[in-house]
Amino acid sequence: MKKIIYIVLGVAVAAVVAIAALVSLIDPNQFKPQLAEQVRNSTGRELVITGEIDWRFWPSLGLSLEQVALCNPAGFAEPDLVRFEQGEASVALLPLLSHRLEIGKVTLSGAHLFIQTKADGSSNLSGLIKDAAASTATATSEPAQPAAEPAAASESQPWQISLQGVALSQASALVQDDRRGTSLRLARLDLDIGQLITGQWVPVTLAAKGSADKLAFDVKGQTQIKLAQEVMASELKDLDLGGSLSAPALRLDNFSIKGDRLALGEWSNLTLALKGAKGEGTQSALAGSLEGTLKGRLDKELKLVELSDVVLTAALEGDVLPRPQMKLKLAGFARAELDKQLITLSKLVMSADEALLSGDGAVQLGATPAITFDLHGEKLDLDSWLAKSAPTTTAQPKESKPVAGASNAAASGNKAATGNSAALSTVEPDLSALKGLDLDGRLQLGSLRLKGLDLGAVDLQVALAKGLLTLKQFNATVAGGQVTANGVLDARQQPVSYKVHKQVAGVNIRPLLQTLAHSDLLEGKGDLDVQVQGRGLSALALRNQMQGKVTLKLSDGALHGINLPEMIREARATLTGKGGEQVKEARKTDFSALTASFQIADGIARSKDIQLFAPALRVKGEGQTALVPQTLDFLFLTSIVETSKGQGGKDLDELPVATIPVRIGGHWQEPSYQLDVKALLSNNKLLEEKARKEAERGLKKLLGDKADNDAVKGVADQLLKGLFK
Repeated sequence: MKKIIYIVLGVAVAAVVAIAALVSLIDPNQFKPQLAEQVRNSTGRELVITGEIDWRFWPSLGLSLEQVALCNPAGFAEPDLVRFEQGEASVALLPLLSHRLEIGKVTLSGAHLFIQTKADGSSNLSGLIKDAAASTATATSEPAQPAAEPAAASESQPWQISLQGVALSQASALVQDDRRGTSLRLARLDLDIGQLITGQWVPVTLAAKGSADKLAFDVKGQTQIKLAQEVMASELKDLDLGGSLSAPALRLDNFSIKGDRLALGEWSNLTLALKGAKGEGTQSALAGSLEGTLKGRLDKELKLVELSDVVLTAALEGDVLPRPQMKLKLAGFARAELDKQLITLSKLVMSADEALLSGDGAVQLGATPAITFDLHGEKLDLDSWLAKSAPTTTAQPKESKPVAGASNAAASGNKAATGNSAALSTVEPDLSALKGLDLDGRLQLGSLRLKGLDLGAVDLQVALAKGLLTLKQFNATVAGGQVTANGVLDARQQPVSYKVHKQVAGVNIRPLLQTLAHSDLLEGKGDLDVQVQGRGLSALALRNQMQGKVTLKLSDGALHGINLPEMIREARATLTGKGGEQVKEARKTDFSALTASFQIADGIARSKDIQLFAPALRVKGEGQTALVPQTLDFLFLTSIVETSKGQGGKDLDELPVATIPVRIGGHWQEPSYQLDVKALLSNNKLLEEKARKEAERGLKKLLGDKADNDAVKGVADQLLKGLFK
């Protein structure tokens, strides 16, 4: 036993003496020129060791180096490809006897890496990689020399290699691409990796601060890694990564990603959180938070990413939102085929406050992304959701009073027109984004409220290709009827052009006019056909540049603001010189049918075939309305067609008037109605002259030769005058 102790002590003393002799007799700094020469021959680069090289011994043999740099060729932005202030590495001695190479923890302090690709495509890595590859190829191409004698059994034993860890402190890096004008900068990197042994979990901590172009980041995290013989079979667990991001228009004050276990081909549970995101600069402020959970998997071929059980919630606030505050939710499944650049979304459930949509979709990535979707929803109230939109007001019925004369009507209309036209914008919307993607989708809603209108059974199908937006189909119920529409919007040119065909059948027209035009002029049930086209989407261009045709058919309705029977009695009073009975009646004219067609061009809608059928009355009209000043200029000729009391008042056959001209002027919101006295009197003189001739012919037939008697003539003239009083 004593011999064994003496032998061990002897070996230890011999080792100490040998190491002491090694340290005292061999100075590692004397090998600097040889190291530099070897690197120069292998890489074509200069190795510069400014600091000292020192020995380390027991329990491991190692070296420490200071101020080491591998230089770049001339012409690059920085002189060094890689450099470090201090580095240490060691090898355990005793395990070498058992064919185990146990490398101690490799530490580097103040390391810096610089990679540059210049505008001409040359890189400071180009020659280095080429020379290394050539050296490897040469080495492998040389035939192996036969051994002088069979190797010993101990020499054939494989080496077991282990690394106690790697530690980087205060490291930095810059990757610069002058061709694309991009850069990735690590201002500081601290990395600590535990003992690297295959098949065992090793702790890893990371702290990095830097920027990628205009995106700045500050990231910290920790995880555990299990290395495998095949690198792609390695695993991560207990991932906890967090930090902050900032860009000119966006800042994430805090984000975190947590995962239980990550391995290729296996499902992983992930938790996400984002807080304090806000827009800055020219954009309106946006702040909020996002939290969520999901399951994810990346296949071993790195071609397929799958997300399952995605549940994300966000709370946002800011001026860029349609509401000051909003809550968003997203749930569903996703599948990304990386080799095909295809993302498929299924079983989606999306909500924005009370708005809820569900369905499927897909995104084909590429130079022009293509999006397809099929979404459904029960109820969508855009008026409530878009809180910043101007409130929709409903026009209240009001009785328009006839003006005293045409000049007053014109003045009233022009006054309204001036204020209205001044408010119309000439700014065209920017639709350039429509050229950046393709779209094909369908949206179905049980009900939709938009600009005060309640639509039901909404079915919308749209397609977008290279800036051409096509409304393939729009169907909905509205105001007791049905509306269908289709059209195209061409954003490939400026200003954009459009073409729309809309058909409305069986609707109650009054609520539509009250909601959309703030007008209470008409009521009734009927059909509307609109075929228009034009160029420009500004408020002014929509009215000035629109062309097309509008056809209207109404039944069982009323014309509000005017009482035609009352105006007939006024006409009689005008013609006879007698005051009519002052009967206050509602300013409304009932009709059984109303038809009209309008031609729209140059900002004016013209009609020559307006017809209204009312009890005891027939009305024909023509005229125009200017779309920009919203003025009215129509003339309606009212005829009495039968003996009836009609709509209130005396029997119409008591009125010796066959045609009553009524002129409508003023403004859409304040129309004016008046008798066209000039036309009325002109029409009555013709009627009187015709009746006089008939009366004279009758008197001659009755009186014979006595009709030429002066006394008889006087009596006849008195009778005729009384007839037309």
